[in-house]
Amino acid sequence: MSALMNKPIYETNPLFNEVLYSARYLVNNEGSKTDVVVPLADWNKLLTLLEELDDQKIIQEWLPKLKAGPVSSGALRWEDVKEEWEDDTSV
Repeated sequence: MSALMNKPIYETNPLFNEVLYSARYLVNNEGSKTDVVVPLADWNKLLTLLEELDDQKIIQEWLPKLKAGPVSSGALRWEDVKEEWEDDTSV
C-alpha cells in the first residue's frame, strides 16, 4: 500500500480543502449550524472524487486475487459468458 493511502484524504487531495473553504453554513435563530451549502461545481467534483476513491478501494481489494491468476481469482472464461453479454440488450 502506498504512503498516500495511509494519510487522511484532506492531506493528499486539495479538492477537500477547496470544498471545505467554499462551504457556507446556515444557522438557526439560536446561532447553531443546521445546514451546509456547497457550490454545485464543487459538489460535483467531490462526487467524482468519491467515486474514484471507491474504485481505488475495489481495485486494492481485488488486486491480490487477480495477481493469483484467473483460476484462483474466480475469473470466468470469455467463451463461457460471451453469449450472455451479446444477448443482454439492457446495457
